[in-house]
Amino acid sequence: MTPTLAIRIEHGVRLTKSPAAARSLAAILIRPCFAELARLSGRNKDRWSRHRKPDADAIVTYLLDASLDAVAFDTPRSGDLVASAEIDNGSRVREMSAPETRHSIVIALPLVAVELDTVIHSICELAAVVHAAAGFVALEPVYGLAHRVAVGGSRPKERPGLSQQRFRERRGRGRYEDRLATELTGVEWGTFLGPGHLARLDLGALRASGAFALVTEVTPQLAYLQVSEDPTDDLTEGFEAKLQAARRALAPVLMDVSAISLE
Repeated sequence: MTPTLAIRIEHGVRLTKSPAAARSLAAILIRPCFAELARLSGRNKDRWSRHRKPDADAIVTYLLDASLDAVAFDTPRSGDLVASAEIDNGSRVREMSAPETRHSIVIALPLVAVELDTVIHSICELAAVVHAAAGFVALEPVYGLAHRVAVGGSRPKERPGLSQQRFRERRGRGRYEDRLATELTGVEWGTFLGPGHLARLDLGALRASGAFALVTEVTPQLAYLQVSEDPTDDLTEGFEAKLQAARRALAPVLMDVSAISLE
């Protein structure tokens, strides 16, 4: 089993109309830290086509192609996926979401400890390019679970070590997607705060709370928080206590998810 990062960035940029953003995203995605995303394809509804090895020019071309719903990357090995990414290019809109969170970037990437800092730095750059309004980085024990968390929706999968509170928080992202630009359903190992959250929070106070190992101002309108330095903490029983401290620090923007069913 390979622990895998689950990454999701929520934003409002229509990439088919944003060539500069498309070029910036492409330049980031061809970095060595994303080498596992070794096959590029385009998605139209539920059909994937135009498979090829990714390069910057090809990624830009796919992102600007309005006939595609999304641009996808993956790495199949022995018939199983070990990494994947999907970038909603803005051809279709999630009408239930706020304009700031109608599009998404989702990535499931194997954890490589020596590359972690580079990966997190690059993910923050991706979020900055699309003026992210929300997002997170979590760790799951295997690719399948990480992909499910990153894609989201209302049916997260239970696993050992995942508290009922976190299950409700993850389910809440699909239930309350119209509120994500200004509120959080919960906290993950890494959490992005967009302008709607920062309007009610003070980064200095978050740093002083001691609840986070890292509080970074990515841009004046975007911050990134980490509960601990090591993402494998996310798979331990003691991580819930760290999350409780983070929830208290982020209380002004946290939703009440107690009514969400566990069934």
